[in-house]
Amino acid sequence: MGNTQASNAILAKSRALYGRRLTGQDYQQLMNCRDLPEVITYLKSRTAYARALEGADPTRVRRAELEVRLRQNLFDQYAALCRYEMNIGHDFYRYFILKAEVRALANRLQELAAPGSETLRLYQMPEFIRRHSKLDAAALASARDLASLTAVVEGTVYHPILMSFCEKAGFVLDKDGVLQVQAALDQLIYNTMEELVAKKLHGAAKKDMDYLLRRKSDLAAIVYMYRLKQMIGADRAYLLPRLAVGYSNMSQKQLLYLMDAADCEDFVHRLARTPYAREFFGSSFTRVEDAVQRLDYRWHLKKLRFSTDPSVVLFCYIFLAENELTNLTHIIEGVRYHLPPEKIAPLLVGVGD
Repeated sequence: MGNTQASNAILAKSRALYGRRLTGQDYQQLMNCRDLPEVITYLKSRTAYARALEGADPTRVRRAELEVRLRQNLFDQYAALCRYEMNIGHDFYRYFILKAEVRALANRLQELAAPGSETLRLYQMPEFIRRHSKLDAAALASARDLASLTAVVEGTVYHPILMSFCEKAGFVLDKDGVLQVQAALDQLIYNTMEELVAKKLHGAAKKDMDYLLRRKSDLAAIVYMYRLKQMIGADRAYLLPRLAVGYSNMSQKQLLYLMDAADCEDFVHRLARTPYAREFFGSSFTRVEDAVQRLDYRWHLKKLRFSTDPSVVLFCYIFLAENELTNLTHIIEGVRYHLPPEKIAPLLVGVGD
């Protein structure tokens, strides 16, 4: 398949998949369901999830299996779109592989840092990711400490990062130590993507993808900083080694200004001095996490509809598909605990758009 044909396929396929999204009426009907079997029956008979739920008996499928099936459906969409993206040579599909690998490593690190970690379940990579991954899942599972995990990833881009922590005097792989390693791994992802943008794209496409990835890094950092301010009153000294902030639309001065906020209320006020001020203060919100999800939804939806760059559109569609999966998870949990629709609805983002 030629570059132009593959590019057009990504644009058309992404927008067609988005066109099959749940409608406002679908969401209302799902929130009105009395139990999980009703949710499954509706998804099977009235939505684009019919194929994902083919063969599923609504009376026998448990919540965990339903969520696995829905997530597998999302990964199948990743795979189909990423195959087209591989054909155009942009290589941004590597972002999803890196994210999955880092998630697998972080999950194993958390298990090693937790008492009784041998009994915990290792994160399972989707088949498409596993075929392109440099990590050996069985070898990861066999690691019993940071040193053995570092040996397992020898020859990969993750080895120097883990080795640096092995050699760091006084470093302990506890809950806090995992945060530090996670930040370094996340920074690797953004550094890799920054290099890809510079190498593979030009002009408007380069500008759009560069902004998208910097924005993704920034908003994740904003949510992370806010949560740590809220939970433990984290200051700059605590945040810096636990935060990936090297690929940003914000200046170093702006990032440090946020880190130095006295508390959560001050942190929100300081967002006015970031590139995202207009988005944050153009809408009302009570929780920064909710605000980020909603404003990010609007931004990705706009780009999906109007961007002509296939890689940008692919990223935007996957964000929107993940958002729908999050909405479904909220509904499944709400129905499970017999919450009325008016309690579930505020948790949903992008309903009826």
